[in-house]
Amino acid sequence: MVAGERAGAVGGEPGIGATGEPQLGATGEPRLGATGEPQLGANGEPRLDASQRRVLELGLRDSAIVIGAPGSGKTTTLVQFAVDRVHRLGLDPSALLVLAPSRVAANRLRDRLALRVDRPTNGPLARTVTSVAFSIVQAQATLRDEPAPRLLTGAEQDSIISELLAGAAGIEGGPLWPDQIDAEVRALAGFRTELRELMMRVTEAGLRPGDLRTAGERYDRAEWVATADFMVDYETVIDRFPSPYLDSAELISEATRSIADGAPLGALELLLVDDVQEHGAATLEFLRALAGRGVTVVGFGDPDVAAATFRGSDPLALAEFGRRLGVEAQTITLDTVHRHGDEVRGLVTEISQRIGASGVVEHRKAAAVAETVDPAGRGDGSADADADADAGEGSSIRFVCENTPARLHRRIGRVLREQHLLYGVPWSKMAVVVRSGSLLAPIERSLALSDVPTRGSVGSRTVQDHHAAGHLLTAAAVAVGAEPLTEASAVDLLTGPLSGLDRMALRRLRLALRHEELAGGGAKQGTQLLYEALLTGVGFASVDSTPARRAHRFATTLAEATRLAIDGGSIEEVLWHLWDRSGLAGPWASAALGHGLAADEANRQLDGVMALFTAAKRFVERAPGAPASNFIVEARSATIREDSLTPTSAGEAVWLGTPNTVVGAEVDVVVVAGMQDGVWPNPRVRGTLLYPQEFTQRVAGLPVEELDARASVLSDELRLFELAVSRARSLVVLAAVDSEDEHPSPFLRFPSVPPVETGAAEHPLTLRGMVGHLRREVVAPAADAPADAAAALARLAAAGVPGASPDEWYGLGEPTTTEPLIDLSDAEARVRVSPSQMETFEKTPLAWFIDKMAAMPSGIAANVGTIVHGALENTADAREPSDVTPEKLWEHVDDRWSELTFEAPWIAERQRRAVDTLVNGLSEYLTDFLRSGATLVNAEGAFEVTIDQVTLSGKIDRVERTAEGEIVIVDLKTGRNAPSQPSVDQNAQLGGYQLAGRRGAIPGVEGTEVSAGGALLYVSKGVRGKSYRLLTQKPLTDEELAGFETRVLGAGHGMAAAVFPGVSDLDERDPKAGFVYRIHLVGAVSA
Repeated sequence: MVAGERAGAVGGEPGIGATGEPQLGATGEPRLGATGEPQLGANGEPRLDASQRRVLELGLRDSAIVIGAPGSGKTTTLVQFAVDRVHRLGLDPSALLVLAPSRVAANRLRDRLALRVDRPTNGPLARTVTSVAFSIVQAQATLRDEPAPRLLTGAEQDSIISELLAGAAGIEGGPLWPDQIDAEVRALAGFRTELRELMMRVTEAGLRPGDLRTAGERYDRAEWVATADFMVDYETVIDRFPSPYLDSAELISEATRSIADGAPLGALELLLVDDVQEHGAATLEFLRALAGRGVTVVGFGDPDVAAATFRGSDPLALAEFGRRLGVEAQTITLDTVHRHGDEVRGLVTEISQRIGASGVVEHRKAAAVAETVDPAGRGDGSADADADADAGEGSSIRFVCENTPARLHRRIGRVLREQHLLYGVPWSKMAVVVRSGSLLAPIERSLALSDVPTRGSVGSRTVQDHHAAGHLLTAAAVAVGAEPLTEASAVDLLTGPLSGLDRMALRRLRLALRHEELAGGGAKQGTQLLYEALLTGVGFASVDSTPARRAHRFATTLAEATRLAIDGGSIEEVLWHLWDRSGLAGPWASAALGHGLAADEANRQLDGVMALFTAAKRFVERAPGAPASNFIVEARSATIREDSLTPTSAGEAVWLGTPNTVVGAEVDVVVVAGMQDGVWPNPRVRGTLLYPQEFTQRVAGLPVEELDARASVLSDELRLFELAVSRARSLVVLAAVDSEDEHPSPFLRFPSVPPVETGAAEHPLTLRGMVGHLRREVVAPAADAPADAAAALARLAAAGVPGASPDEWYGLGEPTTTEPLIDLSDAEARVRVSPSQMETFEKTPLAWFIDKMAAMPSGIAANVGTIVHGALENTADAREPSDVTPEKLWEHVDDRWSELTFEAPWIAERQRRAVDTLVNGLSEYLTDFLRSGATLVNAEGAFEVTIDQVTLSGKIDRVERTAEGEIVIVDLKTGRNAPSQPSVDQNAQLGGYQLAGRRGAIPGVEGTEVSAGGALLYVSKGVRGKSYRLLTQKPLTDEELAGFETRVLGAGHGMAAAVFPGVSDLDERDPKAGFVYRIHLVGAVSA
């Protein structure tokens, strides 16, 4: 439950008949239809069966438990029972209260009860037990003139526990945990979850830490002894808070004690409890206290669909209802299922028969009487030629498999669109249920791509899991000083929604800042410049571009938020300033009112932002004087997904959630996804660190040694499966991946599950998918392709469907220009050719053109090579081997090492080891060079050679003169893959350098000097005992030089052309065979 479910008084008397809760019928919680909705009679009243009518025949003071299978109309009977008591027996609505197991379930009941009861009430008739308990405790505090307690949410409690375990809560000493629960284990979120669970079980049982310690000593559980000591420390921390705080279990226990002590109950006479199987021991004690005060209690439930057993709910409570409450309680079993037909009912029955009995089994015999509804909505159940199944056609149960999760999600999307488009099922009447919350995000993304709108509870994710809210939280963290601005966070913020830059705009901005830096004589990298500009708030002002203006606006906003925080602004004020200045509210609100992917995404982002502001508001209310940075720490450390009262978008959408989110729901179509072996069922025994389940069993006096933990886990998994399947009226779709790594769940072997469907869908039933399908048929038709594909495309194009018109197809438009890069018909025109680029052009002109016109940013390896080349250049004045030691070379490398940006420290360390190898090889080469008596003619010397209209130009790493007086040209290579000797003989770089030497274009070299050829110096790996390797190109003859000039002319004329062909058969390891080049070789039109 969440803070905010509060109650007031009835008629001026403190009690539980009125509430201060907001009316949440329109908060955007899932409006999944009411359960067991029977047909209406002639008078407009629900037509109840005989077993349901027996419930209405109960006397005013008769307590009872009503047990029924899924879809037997338990909730419908509950609502009709309330209406009957008010309308027929004259019960005052203020004397009636309905308890639901969760806020979501309570929301579903509130509007329904209000409409049916049709009487003025002091507040909603349906509430959660936490809400009612809070109102009682709050009223008692008011009577005693004490501050009202506040509800400690699960996320807040987890944060406190985390600090205590880490020793950061100011408590000296601490529990002595067993050896197996070391610091690493205690840092795990799973351990904190079990710890919270055990603490809750102790509180629900009405026990104290001392009782837990005694149990630990008695049953040799050192974990319980340590937890008892931890609970003492925990209570010490809670007691330090300026106002009293209670978690949900403590709140219910405190309310129970107040009721037993005679707390006013207002006019309450009748309490109806829906889904009794979802309530735990604390709630049952609460009901017992109310029953002891004379309140009539009637419960409704099914032990076979309990979704919260791992949190302490007790399916046995239905069989022992009267004894647990201390009253005489009749048992009434509903014997008819109204929700679905025989096929779904058959599967539900098979599942329930495998569940361990919870004291009652009669309800499992209920028969289905609902008309068999064709799952596809066809009245006659006739086959549909377009259906994508050979098996299960016309059935209420389908089983679909794919070999990857992505394909399965697309298949699920198609099934949902098929139901919506072909058979008219509203989006809100369909649900996708998965076993674990971790599976929700990938399915949500895939369904969005299939144009299936989805929704789920805001509380299904932490605040920082939402993209926009996460960026807003990061900006606020920087503004309030909770987190320092780093280069990584600067890039993240600039490319986030608050700033609005995309990656291309950021790259342009980085290059502009880098250009300014180099022009001013600096050497800082672009990312560092982005960081400094955002940190100072003024660094973008000197760049005149749209990205710079956006970045400058955001930097100004961040600086203003920082000043606001320094002046004492609350976290709410800081967040609002950042959000308001972003200008996103208007555009996103407009987008959210539309349709399609953009509208769904806008709705999700706005939901996340609203949840963040709600959490900030609650933080300020809870701790008005606390620093804003405390909220950041709390939000960052939160691993508990917190329930929220935040209003969410209320459009038509498929509900996406876990089994516990569909308790009490009913829809037409249910897709049970993620049915994998090891996932559903999850055979892992719960609570193996602190044994909370065993503690509950010990307290209940059960023979723990005789209980089978794994059988209990299997029953729990079957309950969740039955809960999910039984929500469907018309169609159940069971979906699984079947591959070498993943196998379908054994739950899919029930006799009622049909064979897996075969055959693939033609297209995903989206306009985008249909356009792609038709385009493929038009461009590359299959043998059996329909002849009217082009006509269909024309019809879609006329309707304005994106991508249907050939005018929009990639590659079919006329080129923007057919002019050559350089017009060589102009006698003054010149083409510059770099020797280092000649080989690329000769290998694949397309790759040369892409590198020339849209080069990718250089990677770490290239930047490291540049620094090593710089170290070589700095040795030009070396005269002794002591001048070229590895240590000396490292001095040059270290001077520029800060220019490199690494994603992680271990990557930087790996690169330093690699550079050390290069430095050692280079040092040994230079040492051998100096000892040989050779001299350096020049380093990084520039040259130009003009051949007709082509100018060959570049820089040479080293030009050396041997002791014998011969000229050797050396080109340093820092890569690992050395070419073969034939490739060296044809190397364009060395050939170009030799041509420049013969033409006298190299400074310090006469054209008539004897040449010893050229050499490629590899320093990453040596040969023959050396740590370097020289690959030599022999001196070129006059004939070979003339041939090379012809090569230069050919490359120059090709580089000046208008067309640059690609090569498709390059070796896959060749850098020029990468995706950035291959994408241009893909056919112009594809689907």
